[in-house]
Amino acid sequence: MTTSRSPLRVLKAQADSIAKTIKAVERGENPIDDQGGKIAAARNKPSVKFGVVMDNKLITIEMAWDIIQNTSEVALSEYILRYMRDAREMSN
Repeated sequence: MTTSRSPLRVLKAQADSIAKTIKAVERGENPIDDQGGKIAAARNKPSVKFGVVMDNKLITIEMAWDIIQNTSEVALSEYILRYMRDAREMSN
């Protein structure tokens, strides 16, 4: 789990992992255990909402599937990282 004091490389690794998972789901893969079927259900909606746990807080990000489809994994990671860093800067 990352916190607002985590090094940039740690935050980037977490953002990379999130982006990789989102792109895999967008391609129809099932990269994580989906026992409740929530990931499959989210794929049938126009957007997906996911959370990033930081410093005892949950940052919620909502993205449309068409944007995810047309955006590279690297660009998604950068977007998520910016979001995480903005949250860190706001908490100082």
